[in-house]
Amino acid sequence: MVVSKIGIITLLRLASAASPIDLAGIGGGGSVPNNEGDEHRHLQVNAQRLLAKPPKSPTTSKPTSKPTFAPSTPPTSNPTSKPTFAPSTPPTSKPTSKPTFAPSTAKPTAAALTCPQQHCANDVVVTVPVVDSNAICPGLAATTLATFVYSGDVLIELTGPSDPVNAAAMVITAPHGGSLEPTYIPDRQTSGPFCPPEGCKDDKDSYTLEMSRLLQSKFIANYCKVPYLVINHLHRKKLDANREVMEAAQNNTLAMDAWFMFHNFTNVAQSALKSRFGTVDVTNAINATIKGVNALLFDMHGYAGLDWVPVDAAARSDRATHARWMPDHSYECLVRGPGSLASRVTALVDALEGGLTTDALCGHGTPSYEFESPWTLANNPNHCASIPCYYFSGGYDLEVHERMNWQNIPLSGDHFNAVQAELPRCIRFGGDVVRAKFANELSVAVMSFLGDLYD
Repeated sequence: MVVSKIGIITLLRLASAASPIDLAGIGGGGSVPNNEGDEHRHLQVNAQRLLAKPPKSPTTSKPTSKPTFAPSTPPTSNPTSKPTFAPSTPPTSKPTSKPTFAPSTAKPTAAALTCPQQHCANDVVVTVPVVDSNAICPGLAATTLATFVYSGDVLIELTGPSDPVNAAAMVITAPHGGSLEPTYIPDRQTSGPFCPPEGCKDDKDSYTLEMSRLLQSKFIANYCKVPYLVINHLHRKKLDANREVMEAAQNNTLAMDAWFMFHNFTNVAQSALKSRFGTVDVTNAINATIKGVNALLFDMHGYAGLDWVPVDAAARSDRATHARWMPDHSYECLVRGPGSLASRVTALVDALEGGLTTDALCGHGTPSYEFESPWTLANNPNHCASIPCYYFSGGYDLEVHERMNWQNIPLSGDHFNAVQAELPRCIRFGGDVVRAKFANELSVAVMSFLGDLYD
């Protein structure tokens, strides 16, 4: 199995004949080719107190009104910790990684037994049964906990349970699904001083906002638990919330403030989950004790998948979280075993009467059983339609929010497990029924994975 100095990433690839899905990450990420291809409170915090000062006016435009922060109903208890506002200044470093592709000339030889077969043969996979939510929690719903508003537009939104006792142990983030294109924020440039050599992306991940809301609602319907959800309503042309601030906002002050609020809301939700579900102490590979939160960050994205053929996906470890050192949990099995997210999703989709779509592969989560190394897989011509192929390792959101003190350089604080999801077109563009069916199965897979990891 692939082992790193400090962490773990799982990659769940959900496939169709034309376009696969990846879920990258217990752990972290890196900038990846995430474009569409052909198209592109009770949170214990009052939104008014999320900022120490109002955002500055944009440097490149002159809006006529100042941003407002619109709370919903006042919280009934005081926060355990007060979020802080950091000035909109560029970070001193860019914690981002790029697509990984390592050329391979030798064709891999299949082992007699795969790693999961060697290490996970005795794993018992338990699926958490759904409950009768109409009887147990009638009327339970997500509520808006905090918003970042400018000129009447909700730019960033945090939703979740009105009472933390009803929280699911998860925060969903949707950085690329927004559609707002206000004129008071200039369009981001796809090349220039704020962009990496390969350029900046400005394509939205269509239907990922809708899928995020569906996943949240299916958690409620199936388990009477409400995940937190952080939404960037701005189109990616205006803000890329999954990049460091200068690439994300390109020095526009209002966009930078929106960027900060997206990540601050994410951290607020993580802090609420830490208070609700607590932490676990684990011993890492160098015999040091680290503390991790008993919850998961789920970062939602979309992927055209034109450079993959639907055969395999990869599992990679190169980032810091605590899941790999959890007692009674094999790193290999968390990533690629029968209890991994990939295997759970595949089994649930296959069990659907009539399937998910007419494409039998659509929605499959296929972990890398055949190859021990994801880099080998990503560059094997038997499994890629073109060379080099991209291996998705997660983005900026996962990088900074795998630790609770996300603004520190270097990152510090308690660890927080994270997964990046790359959903294919066959699901996102499959229509309301397909999206709802998949969100239902995904909610069961994630809830069961959480139960296996933390219960």
